[in-house]
Amino acid sequence: MLKALRIRFGSLIDSIIRYPVTIALLAAAAVLTAVTISDGNDLIRFTLTCAVGAMACAAAQSAFERFFTGIVGRISLYNAALLLTALYYLSIRRLSENGTELVIRTAVMMFALFIVYIWVSVVKSRYSFSESFMAAFKAFFQSGFFSGVIFLGCAAIIAAIDLLITNVDSKAYAHTANIVFIVIAPLFFLSLIPVYPGRYAADSAERSDGTEAAPHARIEKRTGCPKFLEILLSYIIVPLASVFTVILLIYIALNISGKFWTNNLLEPLLISYSITIIVLTVLISRLENKLASVYRMIIPKVLIPIALFQVIASILLMADTGVTYSRYFVILYGVFAVLSGCVLSLLPVRRSGLIAVFLIILSAISLVPPVDAFTVSRNSQIYALEYVLKKDGMLSDQGLAALPNNKISDADKLKIISSIQYLASIDALGRVNWLPAGFTGYDDAAFYSTFGFSQYMLTDPQYQYVNVYFDMSGLTLISGYDAFAEVSMPAPDKTTGQNVQPVHINGKPDTSYAVSVEGDPGAYFVTVRDGSGQILNQFNTALIFKRYASFPASKSALTEAEATFTSINSAVRMKIIVMNAGFDTAPGSTNKNAQMLVFLQVNP
Repeated sequence: MLKALRIRFGSLIDSIIRYPVTIALLAAAAVLTAVTISDGNDLIRFTLTCAVGAMACAAAQSAFERFFTGIVGRISLYNAALLLTALYYLSIRRLSENGTELVIRTAVMMFALFIVYIWVSVVKSRYSFSESFMAAFKAFFQSGFFSGVIFLGCAAIIAAIDLLITNVDSKAYAHTANIVFIVIAPLFFLSLIPVYPGRYAADSAERSDGTEAAPHARIEKRTGCPKFLEILLSYIIVPLASVFTVILLIYIALNISGKFWTNNLLEPLLISYSITIIVLTVLISRLENKLASVYRMIIPKVLIPIALFQVIASILLMADTGVTYSRYFVILYGVFAVLSGCVLSLLPVRRSGLIAVFLIILSAISLVPPVDAFTVSRNSQIYALEYVLKKDGMLSDQGLAALPNNKISDADKLKIISSIQYLASIDALGRVNWLPAGFTGYDDAAFYSTFGFSQYMLTDPQYQYVNVYFDMSGLTLISGYDAFAEVSMPAPDKTTGQNVQPVHINGKPDTSYAVSVEGDPGAYFVTVRDGSGQILNQFNTALIFKRYASFPASKSALTEAEATFTSINSAVRMKIIVMNAGFDTAPGSTNKNAQMLVFLQVNP
């Protein structure tokens, strides 16, 4: 046991020596994360830059081991990696720390660099990309498992100290996770990646004196498929993937003339399927059992038309919605899946490294302006938005129309809503120079005043919510009326006596009057009665909600004219001022509420 521990710790120390800049940047990321945990300072850009730099330097070390010797080559490659890291930071320095673009750019960059790391070490080597991928695949899960065990053990120790000895700050768990998953887990992963033969080393055969035998044996052990994993892949996952392929082919055959091309839910399913097929094919590329051989011979060929159909379906959907970054990546990945299917179907295993090449090139395309996902999608959505607005006469060379066109079709409204919401989600509304200053896309009142309709009223036509109010500060509304009362709807229980508002008017034949809200949720009425209980006037509150039905869903300020309703007859002239009102409707139910001032002028 002591010998095994010494070997393991020796491997960790060797990894620190092998990847010095990578470990230093991981330590820096851990320090920045610790500061964030302790002080709450958001240093996410610097933390992500350190993470990207660590991955870039690991890829540089891999390239050095394969193609170079000497300190000059190593320093040059590390400088190139640090330059790439600096370019990455410049590309994200103005992005919102909570935005989607920062997360996606970083994820794609890290993934591409990881593929470079596991691919470049075996370029033109006796070992294939599939073997390097197998070593990285096993290392990933092993490091994840051991790191998880370490964290759970440390968390248990902290909990025991907190419970039995002394109080421990709850941030201790976060600091522990920071050290384990940002420093220890990557270090453990790197220690499991073998040093592949360099370009200038004995790369074709072992030496007669046996000096090459030990490194070769270690590499074979790291890149080989353990018996447990072979059984899992060959006799469980391969049959399941094959059956699922048959089901998918049947679905496509039954729906190829219609539903397949418009089913958005099928996109993530097909992407998950193709990822599984590609990864599984690479992992079993060296297995010699019958199931694995049949799978390699048939399934990659089936992947090609499925991925091609999905690319076409995504392009057709994009014609209606415009380009979004998610659909951009779906199409780009579909192209990659088609190319990968061709490589896995037509070329020998030793050429599987072309999969990594395609993935790296497509990832670079998605990150480099002006063809990157966010630049293309932003320009596409702005163009689609301006096209619809110009078509409906709402946008000209002079800017957005002062009076919104409220007669545009629901289809055009949905296109406007979709484009605005997408541009808001990627913080790109500031690039639309004709929008009002400070327009965010999330304030429905501002959206309504800009475009003339609510952005929420069409998202679910069976549900509607409106809430409006009237600011009465500084206004004198009693002039010309004898008295007023405040009423609410729905009214309190009649038995409490709070439903009726008594009104006393001097100089009138009957000085006692009452204002109340009567009826039920289906039909509420503001009612005026005299002292004997006779109805003098009634106002149907349905007129209130009919007026506000097209108002923005979020709380909207009313003008005096919008808040005022009248009901006049020979007995009483009644004016109702809506102070606030709200309602939501759904299939089978409607909820209404309002607070109103009722002004009365009683005729002699």
